[in-house]
Order: sequence, then C-alpha cells, then structure tokens
Amino acid sequence: MEFFKSFGITVALGVLFAASILIMVKGSGLLSAVPFLAYLVGFIYIVTRYGLLPTEDDQH
Repeated sequence: MEFFKSFGITVALGVLFAASILIMVKGSGLLSAVPFLAYLVGFIYIVTRYGLLPTEDDQH
C-alpha cells in the first residue's frame, strides 16, 4: 500500500510541476513564478511531513 501512495504522490507532483512550468513559460514577470513557488512550498511540506526515510519501527 505504501508503494501506491508514494507513486500517486510522485505522479501528482510531476503533473503539478509540469503545469507550473507551462504557466511560467506562458506568463511574464513575477506572477508567472507564483505557481512554481507554490509547488516548491508544497513539495517541501510533503517531504517534511511524510519524510523520505523509513520509520524507526520498520525492520529490514
């Protein structure tokens, strides 16, 4: 189940990143950077919230 959750989050971030790049290309000025900054803040939040390392109780 963890694989599918991680895969879904990765695909969603990829789509949002692509959309933010398209907005930056089409737009001009600081306003075009707003979607990219929003994506960056969201990515940092997800990494800090869920982390990239396995939990301590995960035995390998």
